Amino acid sequence: MSAMTGEQPADSAREIPPPSDPGDLYVLGGVYYQGIGVPVDKEKAAALYRMSADKGNADAMVRLGIILMTGDGAEQDYREASKLFRRAADRGNADAEYLLSSLYSRGKGVDRNPIEAVKLCLHAAAEGCTGAMCQMGKWYRDGENCVDRDMAKAVYWLKQAAEKKDAEALYELGCMFAFGEGVEKDEANGRTLLRYADMYGDPDAAGALEALDGGMDRRPE
Repeated sequence: MSAMTGEQPADSAREIPPPSDPGDLYVLGGVYYQGIGVPVDKEKAAALYRMSADKGNADAMVRLGIILMTGDGAEQDYREASKLFRRAADRGNADAEYLLSSLYSRGKGVDRNPIEAVKLCLHAAAEGCTGAMCQMGKWYRDGENCVDRDMAKAVYWLKQAAEKKDAEALYELGCMFAFGEGVEKDEANGRTLLRYADMYGDPDAAGALEALDGGMDRRPE
C-alpha cells in the first residue's frame, strides 16, 4: 500500500467554519455561552456575537454589550458596550434602550445623564421591557434620576413588570405591601408577592419572608 503523503485522515478533527447568516451566528453564540451540547466557551461566544452584530443583528449587539459591560467572556469595556447598546437601540431594541439607560444613570462608558436615562428607560418600559418597568418603578418610588417621588406611578410600573413574572418587581412590590413602604400595608398580599418572587428566583425574597415571620417591620438590609 502506498503512503498517502500530505493527506489528513478522513476522521481527523477540523474546525467547522461558522455560519454566514447573522441569526445563525447569534444562535451559535448562545450555544457556546450556555454550553448547550458543547463545553462553555464564553470567549468564543463573544466572537460569534460580534460577527453577528457586525452583520446588523440587534440581539447580538445586546448580548455582546452585556458581555463587555460585565466582563464575563471578554475584557470589561463600558464604552464599547454603550456603543453596541446605542446601535441596537437605534434599531428599536427595547432591551438595549434599558441597558443604555442604566449606563447613563451610572455614568459608565458615557457621561452621566439622568434625563437621558429616564427618557430611554420610559420608552423601553412602554415597549414591554420588564427590566425597564421595574427600574422606573424604583425611580418613582425613591425619587431618583430627576423624577419626582410618585408612589402611584411606582406601583403602576412595578405591577406591570410583576404581571410578566419579573422576580425583582415581585420582590420590590411585595416588600412595599408587606412592610408598608409608601403604600398602605397589606401583609397578606405582600407575602403572596414575595412567595412568587422566591419561586421565580429573586435572591432576597426568602430573607424578606423570614423577616416577616420574625416580626420585623422593615425589609432586611
